[in-house]
Amino acid sequence: MHAVILALLISALSCKAAISSDTTIAVKKSPSTAVLYSFLLPGLGQVYTESYWKVPIFTGAAAASAFFIISNQSSFASASQEYDAAIAAGQTATTTNTLLRKREFYRNNRDVAGLALLLTYALAAVDAYVGANLYDFNVSSDLTLQLAPTPTSPLALQMQVRF
Repeated sequence: MHAVILALLISALSCKAAISSDTTIAVKKSPSTAVLYSFLLPGLGQVYTESYWKVPIFTGAAAASAFFIISNQSSFASASQEYDAAIAAGQTATTTNTLLRKREFYRNNRDVAGLALLLTYALAAVDAYVGANLYDFNVSSDLTLQLAPTPTSPLALQMQVRF
């Protein structure tokens, strides 16, 4: 098994060396590294791609989702114990239905918070991937578009694009 892994590693490294010797494009930020960082912690991929203003958004959303998962799980556990105790004590149907709805409320909120956490991770990874791919994108002030009347006819428009 170790020999197979070693053979795959050597072939991958040789392919990488062959690819890098043929191409001349130099990418400063690796999209796969950015995605890996984002999967470790939402916001780390944005630090890697130097989109610092997005870090508190993704990290805060992940922390809030984790807080709500933990909070709703503990409330679900206590509501479940209350419901089980009411069933064992032979409480009325109204009481058990109320406790059952309370338990399901916390379960649903826990599941929604888990979905929010997964969406935060996915959105952070996609944003980091796009940020790494567009890291070298030229956004100079020389890209302009001007619409102005022509000097010869005031009713005509002249469009000028500069690169």
